[in-house]
Order: sequence, then structure tokens, then C-alpha cells
Amino acid sequence: MSQIEQRAIDAGSFISGLSRTLAAANGYLVERMHAAGLENLVPSHGDILIQLFDHDGMSMQELSAKIGRDPSTVTALVKKLADIGYVQTRKGDKDKRRIEVSLTHTGRGFKKEFESISRDLVKIQMLDIDSDDFEATCRTLIRIKKNFSEAILKESEE
Repeated sequence: MSQIEQRAIDAGSFISGLSRTLAAANGYLVERMHAAGLENLVPSHGDILIQLFDHDGMSMQELSAKIGRDPSTVTALVKKLADIGYVQTRKGDKDKRRIEVSLTHTGRGFKKEFESISRDLVKIQMLDIDSDDFEATCRTLIRIKKNFSEAILKESEE
């Protein structure tokens, strides 16, 4: 076992630490959204909304690919957003199997508040963090994600 592996074990699970960090960030987001009157939204809606704010009118498949989520997960998230009035869905004009998702007037109406919350999240995330350290952390997280993806692929081939 390498020194780095032993330090990771001694310090506790790195993945557990990531999970706790994500929970803290999500807690912050929920509090900010509630304060803004957006009680029905949850952090997992954010990826979809960001995509629709940038390019309104996308298919479920496009959304799934853009946010790197399983299509069934995207379908459930979009359904919830539609139920609370932030998005609408319709069948494609040319291909009736294609489901198009777009923002409603209500959904477009809270873009500024959404962007403000997102900017504040980034500001808090970066407090007392050197940009070089942050870049190294991002590279490391990308590598860890790739390691897990490759391990899943390898195991499925065996």
C-alpha cells in the first residue's frame, strides 16, 4: 500500500468526505432557494435549469447527455419541474417519440435569482482556496471519476 493510500485510509474515506461536502453545498442551496420562495426546487433540478437557461427547448435525450444523467432520472426531474410549473414538455414536431422540454414563463422568470444563488455558491466554495489548489482538486476529481467509470466498464466486460 502506498503512503497516499494509507493517508486516505487514516484520514477517513475520501468518498465519504465528498459526500459530506456535497450535502453541505446542497443544504446551502436549499436554504437559499427557500429564502427566495423557490421551496419546490431541489439542487438536482439545477443542472436541467442551467441547460434550459442557456438553450431553451431541448429534447430529453439532449438534456440527459448534457448533464450526464440517466434518461430515467432526467425524466423524473423534468416531470417534477413540469408539475410545479417551471418547464413544459411536448412531443416533437417531426418525431413524435422525441419529447421536447422548454421553460415556462414562470421558469424563465426566476433566472436572475437562480444565477445569483449560483454565483454565491461559487464564492463560498472558493473562500480561502488558492486557484492552483482548486485546479489540482478538479483534475484529481476528474481522474477519480474516470477511474470509477473504467472500473465499471472493466467489470461489465468480465
